[in-house]
Amino acid sequence: MEPKVICVVVLALSLALSSLAQDETETCQVEPHQRQNCGHPGITAKECKDKRCCFDSTVRGVPWCFHARMEGEECEF
Repeated sequence: MEPKVICVVVLALSLALSSLAQDETETCQVEPHQRQNCGHPGITAKECKDKRCCFDSTVRGVPWCFHARMEGEECEF
């Protein structure tokens, strides 16, 4: 492959992966009081992500491992 083609392919892949990472972040934006538990007490971030769930240990008193919000699902306030 020519260097220009390789550059275009790498750029396209980078943009695609960036978009996927952003979508994952957006779907894990769940209000703490609306989190539905996806793990067990003491679950690690890796164990949680292996279950394809979201992990956020910054808020005490709510599940740290929780189900993602579905695409298009409206947030309730």
